[in-house]
Amino acid sequence: MDIKKLIHTIKYLKFVQVYYRLHYILLKPKVQKKEFSLNLREVKKKWNNFIEKPISMIGEKEFYFLNKKGKLSSILDWNAKEQDKLWLYNLHYFDDLNAKGALERQVWHYDLIDQWIEQNPYALGNAWEPYPTSLRIVNWVKWALSGNKLNTIQLQSLALQAAHLYKNIEWHILANHLFANAKALIFAGLFFDSDESNTWLQKGLRLYQKEIQEQVLADGGNFELTPMYHSIFLEDLLDIYQLQSIYTVNETLDTIYLSSIIKKMLVWLSHMCHPDGDISFFNDSTLGIAPTFKSLKSYAISLNILYDSEIVEACDAYLKDSGYISICGDDYKMIVDVAKVGPDYQPGHAHADTLSFELSIGKERLFVNSGISQYGLDKERNRQRSTSAHNTVIINNIDSSEVWAGFRVARRAYPKLETLEFNDNDKIITFKASHNGYCNLGLNVYHQRSFEFKDQQLTISDFIIGSYETAEARFHLHPSVKVISIDDHSLQFELDKYKCEIRFSKGSVLNFVKTTWQPEFGKIIENQCISVNILNGTLVTTISWSRK
Repeated sequence: MDIKKLIHTIKYLKFVQVYYRLHYILLKPKVQKKEFSLNLREVKKKWNNFIEKPISMIGEKEFYFLNKKGKLSSILDWNAKEQDKLWLYNLHYFDDLNAKGALERQVWHYDLIDQWIEQNPYALGNAWEPYPTSLRIVNWVKWALSGNKLNTIQLQSLALQAAHLYKNIEWHILANHLFANAKALIFAGLFFDSDESNTWLQKGLRLYQKEIQEQVLADGGNFELTPMYHSIFLEDLLDIYQLQSIYTVNETLDTIYLSSIIKKMLVWLSHMCHPDGDISFFNDSTLGIAPTFKSLKSYAISLNILYDSEIVEACDAYLKDSGYISICGDDYKMIVDVAKVGPDYQPGHAHADTLSFELSIGKERLFVNSGISQYGLDKERNRQRSTSAHNTVIINNIDSSEVWAGFRVARRAYPKLETLEFNDNDKIITFKASHNGYCNLGLNVYHQRSFEFKDQQLTISDFIIGSYETAEARFHLHPSVKVISIDDHSLQFELDKYKCEIRFSKGSVLNFVKTTWQPEFGKIIENQCISVNILNGTLVTTISWSRK
């Protein structure tokens, strides 16, 4: 345990986080009641799975999560030691109930629910942790509202799960976990019709109303500043919007306000996606976990929240509150991170990626941040969060923010946008930003980076202000990029439809580093990284391209 890092981590926490971490360790709140009223609230229509999850139950006892197979052969497999924690969480989510072709696996699903009830004693193991409990409650309720009837034992279990969650809200974590708790309480509270379910509903609504105001920034971004979790949060809002349309109750949501938030979040997400339609990799972001922008937009259209033409995707934007800059040319798109690491009290999904960027030419990704393939506490998790895994500058081989222990950040970088210029057509032509991360780590040095855009040419200027021993700029190539030729300070490469060149300041020392790109959990692909030493505090990089 690094005491210094721990102190610099704890000092940012809210009192409620510290209090409830101790509270849950010492008291372990449990539900004493085991029999619940099973009256169900009357519905106006069935649930519609506008976004179907990918199939994860591939056999009667076989599952496929995070690009890894596993079997449920015995009671021990619910908490199998050989499986990662996140894989086991997925096993307890029950996403397959609402996946593609779910009706074909209905018998398996009934058996799986019964097996879960029988083999997961109350309050023991991964099953009863609040986060998987929240997602499972929502999945069971959706499944039931889609026309699958739960029997008395299954309904009693569902009610017990909701009552348990009510007593174990994740105040010690907050952020996306707290919102998942709120959503589950709203779903369970509306599904059942009793005095107790009304208390779940009221708590869920209070949490929802508070957290939506805190977690959605004025520019539409989710405050954890990761496109993946932004997309998950947006799906949650769409689900809540659909749920309220199914019931007639007094505890109504402000649907006008909710629809306006959904629209803002869709606009933000459109700026943070590449021309290939998928999200950019900033902070904890990768593919295959959250719904795509296209599917989220389609969901909103299906709920009559917006019309197709309302979201204009190809335009420049400075997302001031979240800190990202998105620039679209005729044949390129660049996204730049001028954002802080995330909410100060919960940066668990943050990376040391300040002033990093991603760039697509046409519909092909050229420069990519490394993404993530796992969670956990090991060295690989920390490497994927490190500055060197991103398209930015590393000074003295130290991360710009102290990411450590899987989900923690101690001393962290705070960026500053210094200049931003638009032309008469509202296109961004240049901007300059800096960060103080290395000063906060005890070094008397700043990183300043500017971007200048012209037709089919981009110039990036890096300045290291202050004394330093080593500084290195990294440019991670997408695995599909083909390097054609290299000389002392430039190289040429090809995409499918474009040829490109990158040139560095004369005298620069250029190296190729073998590294990896993580486009999904459980998937690691080898790629190449251009590493350039920054001499005398300055590096000018020019990237140009043309169609073949």
